[in-house]
Amino acid sequence: MFINQTNSTNDWLKLHPDCEAVWTTWQTAGRGQAGNSWESEEGKNVLMSLRLTRPNVAVEYQFRLTMAVSLAVQEVVAHLLPQQPVSVKWPNDIYVGDRKICGILIENTLAEGRIEESIIGIGLNVNQTVWHSGAPNPVSVKQITNQDTDLEAVFKALCDAIYNKVSLLGSPEILKQNYLSVLYRFGTKALYARRKVCLTPSRILTVQPQDAFEATITDVTEQGELVLDNTQTFHFKEIQFVL
Repeated sequence: MFINQTNSTNDWLKLHPDCEAVWTTWQTAGRGQAGNSWESEEGKNVLMSLRLTRPNVAVEYQFRLTMAVSLAVQEVVAHLLPQQPVSVKWPNDIYVGDRKICGILIENTLAEGRIEESIIGIGLNVNQTVWHSGAPNPVSVKQITNQDTDLEAVFKALCDAIYNKVSLLGSPEILKQNYLSVLYRFGTKALYARRKVCLTPSRILTVQPQDAFEATITDVTEQGELVLDNTQTFHFKEIQFVL
């Protein structure tokens, strides 16, 4: 379903339980992870949310859903940009090279130890070419192809890809293997910096880039922790990629 404008597609979908998916090209209060905002020029990008009801995922394995959705979006972007290196930056940002093209915000409702409902929010940079928020590394499909892309077609492709990848939730080993195969910086030495975070509400308090250290991503745990050098594990937002 297309709507002209909303504050947040995730919030809109929560208020309309009979709607399965919604998209717009104009959000007045788009949200990202850990309280971040999401900048998008009116009429230029795909801003959408999709509802999954009882996706058959236990609470302790919520990260499986994150992997499935990330793989779906990565697949769509890779199709739009077949000559580009498209990856998933842990846990679920979509990157083209070292630049961010898409953010994902998944909000789960839990009941009796399982996910009862999942609202999946996606902001994909499609036809925008200028940013004003000071975001460090945004990029769009148009900046790479120099062509406009049909936004409704992208929305439909994202929905189809998510429904397809959700089928892998029952095959966690295959899901994880596929996720690691497109994980940004996996198996490569790179610089990282620790961060101090507040969990409730989730927000970043401080970053210590002066203490950056070199390490290699070697795994991701079932709970979604990033594993460096087979010895160090980090929860979401506890570690920063130094670009």
